[in-house]
Amino acid sequence: MNTEILIGFLFYLALLAYIGWWANKYTKTEDQYFVGGRKVHVLAATLSDKASDFSGWLMLGYPGSAFKAGLGAFWAAVGCLFGTLADYVLIGPRLRIYAGKFRAITVPDYLEARLKDDTKMIRILSALIILIFMTAYVAAQFTAGGKTFAEGFGISDNAGIILTVIILTAYVITGGFFAVVWTDVVQAMFMLLTLIIVPFLALAKIGGFDKATQIIAQADPTKLDPFGGATGWAAIIFAIGYASWIVGYLGQPHIVTRYMSVEDPRKLRRPGIFISGTWTIIVLWGAFFAGFLGFAMHQAGMLQVSDPEKVIPAMAVELMPGWLAGFVIAGIISAVMSTADSQLLVASSAIARDFYHKVLGKEVGKKQMVNISRVVALVGLWFALTGNKVVYEMVATAWGGLAVGFGPILVLSLWWKRVTKEGAIVGMAYGLVSEVILEAKVYGWAFNPDAPGIFGTIGSWFNGVPVFFINFFITLFIIIVVSLFTKPPEDVVKLHEELFKKVPIETGKKSITETRAKSQVENVADFLIERGLA
Repeated sequence: MNTEILIGFLFYLALLAYIGWWANKYTKTEDQYFVGGRKVHVLAATLSDKASDFSGWLMLGYPGSAFKAGLGAFWAAVGCLFGTLADYVLIGPRLRIYAGKFRAITVPDYLEARLKDDTKMIRILSALIILIFMTAYVAAQFTAGGKTFAEGFGISDNAGIILTVIILTAYVITGGFFAVVWTDVVQAMFMLLTLIIVPFLALAKIGGFDKATQIIAQADPTKLDPFGGATGWAAIIFAIGYASWIVGYLGQPHIVTRYMSVEDPRKLRRPGIFISGTWTIIVLWGAFFAGFLGFAMHQAGMLQVSDPEKVIPAMAVELMPGWLAGFVIAGIISAVMSTADSQLLVASSAIARDFYHKVLGKEVGKKQMVNISRVVALVGLWFALTGNKVVYEMVATAWGGLAVGFGPILVLSLWWKRVTKEGAIVGMAYGLVSEVILEAKVYGWAFNPDAPGIFGTIGSWFNGVPVFFINFFITLFIIIVVSLFTKPPEDVVKLHEELFKKVPIETGKKSITETRAKSQVENVADFLIERGLA
């Protein structure tokens, strides 16, 4: 084991421990534990959002995909960027306004209040969706951490997984939301620096971009084709398969919870989009080119890679001084932890608040929430140790289940006054059952032509497209149809109309441009803040 790498890494762990200790001073109530008392600055919330979003997928799964697929994997970056923008336009501001109005601190809180569901079915379905797919997501992060430790310190993947679990649970169960947010901010900066430095070091090692493309062309020309060598319908399906991550952003509880915590909903538009968009562009560029150039280094004999998803830690060890490689390894682990901590928090809230407290009527203290987090972590550990250990596919499966379970109903509830609780219950139930069956029993994470019967025919049409992409729109359609055959309460419709009524254009001294300097949502937010509703 390289002592310099270990020193750099331990310094990072000490920083995390300090943040957890500091955050614990500000975590006294349930509201503070789960959404930081709704006092989180937009900069912290935005960086935390993106760190929670990209996770080990960004640092291992996506570079590994670029290593294997070449230029075609860039479509995934396109999907992630536009998914990020869609979140800030379609979900963020309106969800924060509604959450403030209802005093909601979890996604199930919001859905139950917005749809006036007195049956508790929406909350029960939400808890099941979160538990099943968030636990799978946590397992993917543990696997990513295990691979990073294995490559950086020369231990087995399973030993690395266990070490990841120990480090993670030590601070997330202590500080709650404040610990998660502020460790995410630090982790987001580590990720940013890592993904800027590594590609440039790789270019210098290879001898320039032209040399890298020449090496790749000799090894496999299809890796320089943006459609992987496919043409016609197959090329379109190829691009959709990678870019399909876009719809998943609309239904990730560990991401959208950040919007509910922001102190000022107006800042989720311009500052939020700018900060998040800029960070996303830079890190996706870096992650893609790290994998792309890593393949060139591997083909040139400059880099030994046992697993494509270990390409970034392998490049760090190869290209950097030991102490700096330790910081990079820490940056990769930070990406893993930044998502796993949020997911543990959301999963524990599904049990503690959404089921145990709200459905059964039992009080839950901080000690119980800590114990629940530990149980979820242990279940995730078991899946990580026994799963296929392919981070890209593990994340896609979990991402898809959450996307289908929450995405359609979140979008419709925020933008359509006619959506009903019956539509939500049927749609969420379909999303839960269909994702479990199609992804666990029939296809795996993506459509394939080898599935039995009619499913194989469908798989041949959409071969390589994630199941969740098609299933998202089916669920959306089901919710709309059921809602049209049922009727929402009049007071629910009236509230929606009042909150999001169009703001008339003023006349007089102000020009139209000046009047519209604030968006509709921002004007509504002003109204709510002035009256103490947000």
